Amino acid sequence: MKIAMWRRQLGQQLFGLTGAPNEPSYRSLIAFYLRNVENGAFDNPTEVHRKQAAVASQAPLAYLFGLDLDLLERSKEIATAEKSLKELKKAANDPVLGMTLGKMQDLDAQIRTLRIQVVQLEQQISDFQVVEQYSVHRAKADELSREIRKINDTLVMEERRLGDIEAAISQEGESQPDHSYVRQVYDQLQITLPDTVLRRFDEVAAFHRSIVENRKRYLEAERAALVEALDEMRLRLQRADTERAEVMRVLEAGGALETYNELQQQLAQVKGRLTELQQRRETVDKWENANRHLQLRSAEMELRFSTDLSDRRAQIDEIAQLYSSYAYDIYGSGRPASLSVEPSKTGYSFVPTIGGDKSQGVKSMALFCFDLTMAVTAKRGGRGPDFLVHDSHLYSDVEGRQMASALTLAARIAEREAIQYVVTMNSDDLKKAQDEGFRVDFNECARLSDAPYETGGLFGIRFN
Repeated sequence: MKIAMWRRQLGQQLFGLTGAPNEPSYRSLIAFYLRNVENGAFDNPTEVHRKQAAVASQAPLAYLFGLDLDLLERSKEIATAEKSLKELKKAANDPVLGMTLGKMQDLDAQIRTLRIQVVQLEQQISDFQVVEQYSVHRAKADELSREIRKINDTLVMEERRLGDIEAAISQEGESQPDHSYVRQVYDQLQITLPDTVLRRFDEVAAFHRSIVENRKRYLEAERAALVEALDEMRLRLQRADTERAEVMRVLEAGGALETYNELQQQLAQVKGRLTELQQRRETVDKWENANRHLQLRSAEMELRFSTDLSDRRAQIDEIAQLYSSYAYDIYGSGRPASLSVEPSKTGYSFVPTIGGDKSQGVKSMALFCFDLTMAVTAKRGGRGPDFLVHDSHLYSDVEGRQMASALTLAARIAEREAIQYVVTMNSDDLKKAQDEGFRVDFNECARLSDAPYETGGLFGIRFN
């Protein structure tokens, strides 16, 4: 027999499975009856694997406790859609993919800014006039600017030189020598100058005047030439300035073809970025709408589960009463206990509790009471087998008195409900329970020991 057929056969005989699409699998059901400590099945009463998603245990527990599987199946669709949405968001925000969705408000702000840039760039391109030989005009403007600076520097030097020449001409007119003081000196001495001396003074004065006149004419000629040169330089300066202004007007009226192409490329880049952000914005909007839709459906589904549990109040009360009575047999009134079935967006939420401290022993007894309640409820409804198995790890942290009470309770319930309670225990734990009053007859079906291989092991198999 193939293993799939064998599982189907076991599911039919032990759990009454019919093969309906909304039914849980045989493996998910039997895992609650044969808890595997290596999978962490003793960590939480409502889970059989530490890596198991909470929603995975919904269907088997709902089936065993006789709740609505059709309603639970509809909630799976919501859970699957929510998981897919989270995975998509996580993938989209992965930096390896190069796409970070961002928040809606941030995307809207970036989109508005890029739209303004697009309008400005389009306006610049619309007003742009391409100037032919732009680089030539640019070079001409630079050349004229250098020429204007050179002329200005020369003008400053030449105007300063003109000032010096005019000052020299003015001084030449004032530098004529006065020889009258010689005659006055001789007159005061009552000495008459000889005619020859006087004639020599006149000759010297005439010679000096001729030199002064010659120098003055030379300076005036230099001034006239310099004035003419200055006028020529000012004219050149005016022409260069006018020509540069004309070139600058041409440059300001338009630009180079390279600049125009750069504006086009910049506009394309901005538009591409804008399109990307708009697509991301649409994606975020869709996901936000999908998220709101999922929240609405989740709220509706939770209301449906709440209504369903309200309609099943008598059934839920019976389950809760079984759990509380089992815990009472172990702890008495000192530790109030309850098993509540609460509605959630993913289905039915089972919450088993035993009051008082949260020691590992108390947690183990909460799991014991939950499993016993589950086994009895499923057996009564024809949805579960006639056995329940617990590993010795369940009792490793339980005190002797509570262990004795739990084993006595399990024996009584097994006899009353016609089921078998199978448990593996260390011999010293069993003795501890017997010392606390455990007096129930039981069938020891196998014994493990650390004896040599010939007599030790289980069914001839050695375990480490």
